[in-house]
Amino acid sequence: MRRSRQRTLRWLAGYVAVVSALPYLALKLVWLGGGTLGVADPAMMRETSMVVLNAITAGMDVVAIFLALALTHDWGSRVPPWLVLPPMWVASGLLATFVVAVPVTAILSALTSESPPVVTGGPVERWVYVLVYLEFAGLGVGLLTAFLLHARARWAAVFQPAAHIVRQAATHPLQVVLANAGAPIAIALGVLSLAWAVGATVGLPQGAAGHRTVFGAVFNGTDAVLAIAAAAGVLMMVHRMRETLPGWVSVAMAWTGTGSLFGWGLWRTINVLGETALMGGLEGTGFLNLVGLLRLVVGLVLGMLLLIILTERCAASRTSVAVNKPV
Repeated sequence: MRRSRQRTLRWLAGYVAVVSALPYLALKLVWLGGGTLGVADPAMMRETSMVVLNAITAGMDVVAIFLALALTHDWGSRVPPWLVLPPMWVASGLLATFVVAVPVTAILSALTSESPPVVTGGPVERWVYVLVYLEFAGLGVGLLTAFLLHARARWAAVFQPAAHIVRQAATHPLQVVLANAGAPIAIALGVLSLAWAVGATVGLPQGAAGHRTVFGAVFNGTDAVLAIAAAAGVLMMVHRMRETLPGWVSVAMAWTGTGSLFGWGLWRTINVLGETALMGGLEGTGFLNLVGLLRLVVGLVLGMLLLIILTERCAASRTSVAVNKPV
């Protein structure tokens, strides 16, 4: 009965993700086809860089739909891990921000009598931001729930308590070095985002304070939590801290946090290197670009460390089963 309920929940979560992704994909296809639905700056949307970005984000949405279906149905268990885990890692980090930030922003906006606008400016109308962010939140809830249930069934060893895992893996000395080097940087990035969330302007372009929004502040705060969670999760796994906690806690913290660092760092770097229209007219952003690059590198390093740890957990579990198997 419990397995039946989990299958039903996986099906429901997967199709919540699919339904949430479809309007966004439809909007992107309209824009790629030359339509102007919800467009505030038609000239900007016709720029080559924006066309490329819309094509990339439409492709990302198609990948999210594929992931949702794979995580929902039995055939998804036959999809190679390398086709599921990398895009799901990035998706977890990107979408977790909206899962947290959207409802918190809605609550703050409702409680604050004179709250600033949730979004300002940009190439599209305000209602598009609201619609898209709500869809991202729904996609995140559905996709993350389906992935958790899929992973628990497919890679059960990953969720074992740390006390049940072999203590001295062959790569443990390397794990310690990478964790001790990357975690402090991730924490520093989290503290910086937290400072921005509460109103600090360090490193921000001139005039940025005048464009602050509720969503921007909550977004920065969520970035801070996820960056610190990445550091804490990795340190807990490498140094065997808090072994009494359920095994999934440190895994979830490290998985989502490192995915957030890498995903948002990659998004910033793509826009900077591509000199896209989204970066046009912005001056004094050198420090922000450096922060984006640091997020990308630290997220990648800690993410690879997480992959090493989880791979060794699965290998240790298979070895233990083989040794204890009756003959």
